[in-house]
Amino acid sequence: MKIFVTMLMCLLLSSIHVDQTYAAQLSLNLAIETIYQNGEKGIEHRTESFEAMEDFFAAYSSLQIIDMSNELITLRTSEKEVSPLVKLSGYYEID
Repeated sequence: MKIFVTMLMCLLLSSIHVDQTYAAQLSLNLAIETIYQNGEKGIEHRTESFEAMEDFFAAYSSLQIIDMSNELITLRTSEKEVSPLVKLSGYYEID
């Protein structure tokens, strides 16, 4: 009888399938501000998914967090060159 109960329990437990591919992922709206040497500011908006906030912090550790709310996370970076708009106008930085 013990063997039968044990086998029945094993069958029941093996029939329970937990699919971990549908784990809840964080979907974050990001605004990345890029400050160029000439003072111009460019803003790029994107939505990215992460499994945990630790993954987000690891991916964007080189950027400065400016604002963090439930709807939007604003990050900032700076470039040591002039903005693409200034370059498009024909100006280039000479070292």
